[in-house]
Amino acid sequence: MNTEQHDNATPELWQSLPNVAGVYLMKASDGSVIYVGKAIRLRTRVRSYFREKSAHALTSQMMRYVTEIDYIVTETEVEALILENNLIKAHQPRYNVKLKDDKRYPYLRVTTNEPFPRIHITRKAENDGTRYFGPFVHVRSTRQVLKELTKFFPIRTCTLPLTETGNKYRVCLDYHIGRCPGPCADKMDATDYDEIVQKVCQFLSGNTDAVVKELTEQMEAAAEALDFETAAKYRDTLKDVQQAITTQNMDSVSAADEDVIGIAARTDIACVQLLRVRDGKLLEREHYYLNDADPEVLATALNAFISQYYQNAVFVPKTVVLPMQIESVEVIENWLSEKRGSRVGLHVPRAGRLRKLQTLASKNAEILLTQREQNVVYSSGVEPALVELQELLELKHPLRRIEAYDISNLGDRFAVGSMVVLEDGKPASSEYRRFKIRSVEGQNDYAMMQEVITRRYRRALADDEKFNKLPDLMLIDGGKGQLRAAQAAMKAFAASNFSEIPMIALAKRIEEIFVPGKSEPIVLREDNPTLHMIQRLRDEAHRFAITYHRRIRQKSLSVSVLDEIPNVGPRRKQALLQHFGSIEAIREASLDKLLAVKGIPRSVAENIRKHL
Repeated sequence: MNTEQHDNATPELWQSLPNVAGVYLMKASDGSVIYVGKAIRLRTRVRSYFREKSAHALTSQMMRYVTEIDYIVTETEVEALILENNLIKAHQPRYNVKLKDDKRYPYLRVTTNEPFPRIHITRKAENDGTRYFGPFVHVRSTRQVLKELTKFFPIRTCTLPLTETGNKYRVCLDYHIGRCPGPCADKMDATDYDEIVQKVCQFLSGNTDAVVKELTEQMEAAAEALDFETAAKYRDTLKDVQQAITTQNMDSVSAADEDVIGIAARTDIACVQLLRVRDGKLLEREHYYLNDADPEVLATALNAFISQYYQNAVFVPKTVVLPMQIESVEVIENWLSEKRGSRVGLHVPRAGRLRKLQTLASKNAEILLTQREQNVVYSSGVEPALVELQELLELKHPLRRIEAYDISNLGDRFAVGSMVVLEDGKPASSEYRRFKIRSVEGQNDYAMMQEVITRRYRRALADDEKFNKLPDLMLIDGGKGQLRAAQAAMKAFAASNFSEIPMIALAKRIEEIFVPGKSEPIVLREDNPTLHMIQRLRDEAHRFAITYHRRIRQKSLSVSVLDEIPNVGPRRKQALLQHFGSIEAIREASLDKLLAVKGIPRSVAENIRKHL
């Protein structure tokens, strides 16, 4: 591959990717695909290439060539897994590991071209007049479902060459245990057997309600009878059934060539997403933006796109899948058929594989429009860590303002609280506030946190201009206890919208993020930029509280009974306090101990003893 070498791939490449399941394609400067990968969360996975120091030299080498990252969103991780496999086979990327035996995912095949169809697992799907279901990713579950399927729908699994009548074979064990109706010995005619085959095909097509319902009822009945071992078996079977039927929309056994079109619109702009399916496999996507498109009449924009796109298209597929009906369907079909040289159909699917693909195309178009909007946000300097934190907490609104709270005290003396502010990812020092604890006696951090939160929002409720800006998120320094204390304080403001402000707590021990309503904390990697941002904000709240705490402590120490003693000035007072630690210790000190303090002569020591 001839590519121009780059010092480094630009980190901005990952910022606008959606954080959903899908497949990403890394491309070199000549447009060639050099790596294909899958991800449960696209942005998080791709960002790791830029944020982590890879232990693999090959990855580091690859990233020098990456100049563009494309992606295709899928509905599930399973779909992403198989789409990744298809794209690797299609593009043969330089940096992907490619299996020499071209291993395929398994299908379930029902031989509907035989008088008495059978079912079996195969890894090779052909256009041979039989029915294939899959591909399936979970092979073990697929085998288990095939085994369990025959309990509900007794279909044969043997390879005997049966005819419509006159079969004289000897029935096997499956017949005796009720897993086959015995067509090999003419125990069932073809018409009745065909009903079983139809039910099997319906089940494998996704209509599993009847089987799932029966399994659930059997599991619950066994549990009520205290037969937990049997209930567990039904539970495992139910899990296998639900897992194994999770197929995907990226692959089919037909040799069809299809263009699947999705569209989404915002105000005066629309995005058209085109998925290219070749030989039954989704291999590529393209997207286009249409200006001056009216969201109320998307069919008009779609009609214009089809006319313009296929005017110069090199290849026209047999089927063009649309999200909605358009005008002049017959005219367009005839025009496309002439360009292709054979019949072309425009199809608006209502159900099945094509409907799922079309929905996927529209979802990709919607995400692209969102990405287009987010690019404006990123270019305006908003910290990407704020966007990730918003997604991590599943919040609807951007985190423009975050307030962090901390408590600082020395035993039960000089207790203070602090509030520091982050606005658009930057410290807003003019918005910092500090609180001297008034109502709490003793060392009770939880009660102190409640007092600080209560006073802060009471001032906001009174429309105090120093507190009238509300945060999009509150960060509490501490663990579950401090978080519960803050929640308790906010309950007092249930009548206002203050109680709806989201909050989190960051515990110092292992940097866990606690979220109200969730039993388990969020734990981020140590090198995660979002964690670093939260840590910096927490540490700033701690610094601000400590600074205020020291200030009032020093002020308290500057006025004491020592000021009343003759010849004891600021320096001698400071020396005494540093040496003994408190007025009480100075009072109990002997004359010799007082003389041991640097700068304290006998006359001053005697005065101290006399006055104290």
